[in-house]
Amino acid sequence: MPLLRKRRPLMLLLMLLLPAAAFAAEDEAIEWLERMIRSAHQLNYSGTFVYQQGDALQSMKIIHAVSERGESERLVSLTGPSREVIRNRDRVTCYLPEDSSIVVEATAGTPRPFPLKLPEELGGIRQHYEIRLANEERIAGLSARKVVIEPRDRYRYGQHFWVATDTGLLLRAETVNEEGTVIEQLMYTSLEMHDSIPESELLPQFSANATVVELERKPEQSRLPASQRQNWQVSELPPGFSLKLQRNHFLPDKLSPVEHHVYSDGLASVSVFVEERGDSEHALDGASAMGGVNAYGRILAEHAVTVVGEVPPATVEQIAMSLQPIQHD
Repeated sequence: MPLLRKRRPLMLLLMLLLPAAAFAAEDEAIEWLERMIRSAHQLNYSGTFVYQQGDALQSMKIIHAVSERGESERLVSLTGPSREVIRNRDRVTCYLPEDSSIVVEATAGTPRPFPLKLPEELGGIRQHYEIRLANEERIAGLSARKVVIEPRDRYRYGQHFWVATDTGLLLRAETVNEEGTVIEQLMYTSLEMHDSIPESELLPQFSANATVVELERKPEQSRLPASQRQNWQVSELPPGFSLKLQRNHFLPDKLSPVEHHVYSDGLASVSVFVEERGDSEHALDGASAMGGVNAYGRILAEHAVTVVGEVPPATVEQIAMSLQPIQHD
C-alpha cells in the first residue's frame, strides 16, 4: 500500500498528460493532411496511377500544372473505354470519344485535384473521425508517411492516405469499410515532378465531331413554371453532414431540370438527384451498391429520388428517406 500511495501522483500526472499527447499526435497528422492538400494544388507533376473500385481496375495518366492563370489538370484513361478529363480553373470537361460526346460542367471556385475525395474541411472532421499517423512506407519508389482516418460512427468510411515525405503529394489512398476491408484504392506507379508543363500537354486529343452537354447553373430557374421550381431539403441529415452545393442540371434528353444537391462532412460526400418520375425510365427503387459506392432510390411526390455516395448504406438510406419537397408560392 505505501508503494501504491507513492506511485499515485505519478499515475495521475500520466493520466493528465495522455489527452494532451493524443491531441498533439492528431495535430501532427492533420499537418500532414494539410500539406497533402496544398501540394495537390501548388505543384507541377505528371504520373500514372491505378484505381480499383470493387472488382474493376483501371489505369490512368495525370498531368497537373500551375501557372499565373491558375490550375489545369488532364486525366487520360489508359485502360477500358477511351476518355479524357480536363480541369481548367472553373470548368471541367469530359471527352468521351466512344460516345461522340463532350460533357462540360461549371465548378464553384478552384477545381479539386484528383482524387476528388481529398479532405475539404479538416477543421471539422475531428468530431467524427479519429486521425493518427502510422509508419513510413515506400510507394512508387518514394518514401511516404501513412495517415489513418477512422470514423467514430456508422455513417462514414475510414480513409488511409500515404503522403510523400519530400513533396507532400498523395501517393496512395484507400477507403475502408466497417469490417476493415479495402473497398476502393488508388496508387501511383510512377510520378515525376516538373518546373513547368507545356500547355500542349494539357490539351485534349479528342477532336472529332461530338454532342456537347453543358451542366450549368441556370439563373432563369426562378422564372420556370411552379411545377418545375420545386426545391427539396433533407430533414434529418446524418451527424456532421451539411449542404455544400445545390443546382439544377438542364439535360437535353429531359423535359424538366434534374435537381442536384451535394452533402459533405468535410471528407465524405453524398449526391442527391431529384427528377420528375416521367423523365426517369429506370428509377432506382431501394438499395444498390458497387464497390464502396452505395445508392438508395425511392419515388416521392411523383419524383424519382436517387441518393449516391462513397458512404455506408445507412447514410444514403437516411438521406433518401428524410428528403422532403418544399413548395414555393
